[in-house]
Amino acid sequence: MPRVYVGNLAESVTRDDLRALFSKIGRVAGALVITDKLTGKSRGFGFVEMVEVEDAINAAVYFSGTELEGRKIHVDPFRPQEPGAQKFRGERKRRAPAKRSTSNGTA
Repeated sequence: MPRVYVGNLAESVTRDDLRALFSKIGRVAGALVITDKLTGKSRGFGFVEMVEVEDAINAAVYFSGTELEGRKIHVDPFRPQEPGAQKFRGERKRRAPAKRSTSNGTA
């Protein structure tokens, strides 16, 4: 089922709010607001899973830039991360230190 990314959400927006909004366009299979693991507060974005591909595309066109609870939301069809794309979770890999030259000009 096609997913739609929804960004710039107000902290008060719930998955029920997203489900109600997107059901105006078509059948909604599910909705999710991403929250911070430590605080439980919204991270300002979420996803809506639509039943039909056409509904997902129409929702992205129709709702992007509209206002939801005082904020203009950004809506895009969800594209999974490409294979091989680097994820920055946790520590980044450290590079080897650069070689320094000594006073006699050798490395």
